[in-house]
Amino acid sequence: MSERNLAATRKGLFRIERSGPRQAPRAIAKAEFLGDNVSMVLADARDGTLFAALDHGHFGGGADLPGRRSRT
Repeated sequence: MSERNLAATRKGLFRIERSGPRQAPRAIAKAEFLGDNVSMVLADARDGTLFAALDHGHFGGGADLPGRRSRT
């Protein structure tokens, strides 16, 4: 059984997973948007797509999909 948690931080978006028994330690499985302030992450209940809200300082905010960086 796999357990997944998402952590939106000022340093990026982190997927924290634990596979195996309940006593198995958790580990960072993937890091996205490293160095960007991720203020919120939302999972679409229909298909599991993740949306991340990004704050780029004085350049303004934006939204992106983890795993696919936009060029705008």
